[in-house]
Amino acid sequence: MNKKMTSRDTAPARRHGWKPAAMACIMAAMAASAPAQEFVPETLKDGVALPADMPRIYVGDFAIGHLMDGRINVLDGRSGKYAGVIDGGFAGHFTASPDGKQLYVATTYLTRHTHGERHDVVEIYDADTLRITGDVELPPKRAQSAYQQTLSRTSHDGRYLFVQNATPATSVSVVDVRDKKMLVEVPTAGCWGIYPSQTEALRFSMLCGDGKLATVTLDAEGKVSGRAVSAKFFDSGTDPIFTAMVADQARYYFIGFTGTLFRADLRGAEPVLENAVQVVPAAERKAGWRPGGYQLLALDTARKQLFVGMHAKGVEGSHKTPAQEIWTLDLASGKRLARTRALNAIALTVSQKAPNYLYAINGATNQLVAYQLPGLRQVFVSAPIGEAPLQVDAP
Repeated sequence: MNKKMTSRDTAPARRHGWKPAAMACIMAAMAASAPAQEFVPETLKDGVALPADMPRIYVGDFAIGHLMDGRINVLDGRSGKYAGVIDGGFAGHFTASPDGKQLYVATTYLTRHTHGERHDVVEIYDADTLRITGDVELPPKRAQSAYQQTLSRTSHDGRYLFVQNATPATSVSVVDVRDKKMLVEVPTAGCWGIYPSQTEALRFSMLCGDGKLATVTLDAEGKVSGRAVSAKFFDSGTDPIFTAMVADQARYYFIGFTGTLFRADLRGAEPVLENAVQVVPAAERKAGWRPGGYQLLALDTARKQLFVGMHAKGVEGSHKTPAQEIWTLDLASGKRLARTRALNAIALTVSQKAPNYLYAINGATNQLVAYQLPGLRQVFVSAPIGEAPLQVDAP
């Protein structure tokens, strides 16, 4: 049944002398006569450069819950504020060029995301715009492991990039990043980690399971022109050594699981062991103080001070325990100069340029903590970074 329209329903139209249908026609005509405004689509910005004076901190997120989607987060070294991100692919190991202008990411992609044909590549990024500028195909055997500084390193002059392989047989891919081409793959049976010479571009050393250092020298075509090994200096069965290291010009510093600091000169064709010193005093050894973390060493080259992440009640297998303290050591003697409470530090690095901070990743909260040098006064604590940040670099 149709409801009749009441006087209340028609009153406004009668009052103004308009019929509802007439009003609709007038409004339609007005809309048709109005000038149409041209639609301008939004344009996405690309390649915007980071501030030229911003000290860059790179924090690698291993993305343990979704390994195909690793991230390299870029932070402002003065404040810890987020500044950008670079794709890390599947467990992509990264390192900066010596001049800090490029970032190299050695990573893996599968044609069907989680399966399919495997492609290993080195991707080259501009550090100012964070845009990819090229890539180089690698043999499909790159080591797919948690982030470690020693698995992807440049030569001292920046011409070459050395990438650790594992199938599990070990080898090193040598990439000419200037000409963007693969130079050679070098077998390195029983040895792990890459420690480039600070004098010869095509020379690198490795730590080996038999307790020695091995050095390989290549010619300009990539052929092996020399191999040499050091004397045995640690026992991988009873007192292993961390592959993490710091370098002061030609000399590399390593630390053992119980606190022995080793120094080696890796300039020449043969590795030279120079000295070893126990850095944990007797009283602290009784309390079980040991080094621990993933990237547990950092060096202030200007003051010749070494920083080591340390934890108490250490036992066999506790070598990845986050640091309760950061110990400051005199680089020459190994003598402890200071102890600073640490916030579960698992990775350390020092910015050798302004603002000259020691940076530490808090493994419990995924935050970056900055300390002023000297003295280790806390400057800032960043917002949480990713899901599993394991590496921090301040080139």
